[in-house]
Amino acid sequence: MSQALPPQSAELAPGKGSVIDEVLEEKISGTTNRIEPMIIFKVMQSGFFRGMLESPHLGDSREGNLEKPITFDERTGITPEDMEYFCKVLDIRAFQQPPKLSPAQWASAYRLAKMWEFEQLRDYIFKFLDKSVKDPFERLEFADMLGVETWIIPALAQICQRTNPVTVDEAARLGYARLVKVCKQRERGRSGYEISDYETWLAKSEE
Repeated sequence: MSQALPPQSAELAPGKGSVIDEVLEEKISGTTNRIEPMIIFKVMQSGFFRGMLESPHLGDSREGNLEKPITFDERTGITPEDMEYFCKVLDIRAFQQPPKLSPAQWASAYRLAKMWEFEQLRDYIFKFLDKSVKDPFERLEFADMLGVETWIIPALAQICQRTNPVTVDEAARLGYARLVKVCKQRERGRSGYEISDYETWLAKSEE
């Protein structure tokens, strides 16, 4: 099966004399991260950065160069580690293998791609995030953190169908409202029911 390739075509290329035609620097919590020219075109796929760097009405017209780098501090909730994982994915070339990231690291990269409106990159990252997170409790936690609502009902349905009872720790991870929903559906019994049955019942309970 062929490996999915990251998006390569730029939606908008910086013109001559652009403030990001040489290098874009981002300073985070005292650490400077350089995004080299080879991925500048990819940076311009971002609606967030494109608007920031091209609008004459936002900040300094020279923002984004070495003298006036775009800066993210602790108020943004972005860490140097977040940028490291994001840049590893952003810097992938065609026909290269994707970086080996943990589910939490894929989630970190996805969060920034979504925040900064890298639509193609966000969808690319999501494919690997979806494959790497299997546990239903983890899927619920990542769904809440990243706003992936399509994961919630299938994950709850998995918990409803399994034979093992919900543990105290798992109940705490679910939270009161979801625990009640799971217990209610598990009262139906689990013999003969498919995950799709629980998905249907859970979806109706949301209406």
